[in-house]
Amino acid sequence: MPRNFDITATTSSVKLDGSGQGEVTFTVSNKLGMGVTVRATVEPAGNTRAEWMSFPDGMERTLSPDGTAVIPVRISAPKGTPPGAYNFGLVVASVSNPDEQYDRGPSVAFNVAEAPAPVKKPFPWWLVALAAGVVIIIVGVVAILSSHGKKVEAPGIGQPCAAKGTKCAANLTCGPNNVCLGAAGFEGCDKPELCATGRCEANKCQEQVSLGDTCDSPDDCRAPLSCFQGFCLIPLGEKCTHPSQCVTGACTNQVCSRAVVLCPRCPAGTVCINGTCVQTGIVRDPRLMRELEVQQFQRTPQPP
Repeated sequence: MPRNFDITATTSSVKLDGSGQGEVTFTVSNKLGMGVTVRATVEPAGNTRAEWMSFPDGMERTLSPDGTAVIPVRISAPKGTPPGAYNFGLVVASVSNPDEQYDRGPSVAFNVAEAPAPVKKPFPWWLVALAAGVVIIIVGVVAILSSHGKKVEAPGIGQPCAAKGTKCAANLTCGPNNVCLGAAGFEGCDKPELCATGRCEANKCQEQVSLGDTCDSPDDCRAPLSCFQGFCLIPLGEKCTHPSQCVTGACTNQVCSRAVVLCPRCPAGTVCINGTCVQTGIVRDPRLMRELEVQQFQRTPQPP
C-alpha cells in the first residue's frame, strides 16, 4: 500500500540534558500528489506520556504537491520521572481526511537518568556543645535587636518575592512566577530553574548565549532564540537579516520563513542556507539581537 507521507527523524535516540529536556526534528514529505494541510501528533509508547512532548513551531504544516516540511518536537521529562528507557513516534494526518490520509514516523527513544543519591554527611555533634555555650549570648543579642526593632531581610533564592521594600536579596531578581531567582553571576545555584537565565554551571548562574553561539539545550539561548543543530538561531516568524540566522535556513523580507527546499541535518561546522549545507559562518547582528530582545520583553508579562 503506497504511503501518504514519508516521515524521517534526525536521530533515533535523543540525549536529554540535566534538566530532562531534549529535541528532535522530523521531516515530512507529501506523497499524495496534491497540496494538503497536515497536523502532527505524538504517539507515546509504554510508560511515555504525551504531555512530555511539545511542538515549539506548531503542529500544522501546509504542504505543496511533493513538498516537505520540518516539525521539531521538544521533550521535557518532568522532575521525578522514574529512570529508564522511553520512546514515542510521530503521526502525521491530513486535516481534512485524517482517517484515510495519515502515516506514522519512526520511533525515537530517550533515557531518563536516575537522580544522584544525596551524599550523607556525619552529624556535627560538636555544634551541639558549641550551641549550648552561646545560648546566653544569643538571648542577649536577640533582646538588643528587639529593642531597636526587627530588620526584615530580603527573600533568598527560591523564595517568594517581597510584597514591599526590596523584592529579593543581592544578586537575585524577581522571576516571572514571583519567585526570587539568581541573576547572571550569582553563585549558589544547584539547578537551572534557580537562575533567571535558565543556565546553572559550576553552581553559578551564567548568561544565556546569543545568536550564532553554540548550545546544548533550549535553555542555553537568549529569548527568542532556539537551540537548533548545536547553534542558537532565530525561530520561524522572527525578524532576520541573513538566511544563516534562521532555523529554517531561509530569510524572506527580513523574516525567518519556511524554506522552499529543506536541508537534511547538516554536518558539524556547516549551516543550512536556502536548502544547502554550506561551510560559512552565521552572520551575527548585535543590533538585530537587541531588537529581538526588546520585542520579547514587551511580549512577556512582568511580575507586579
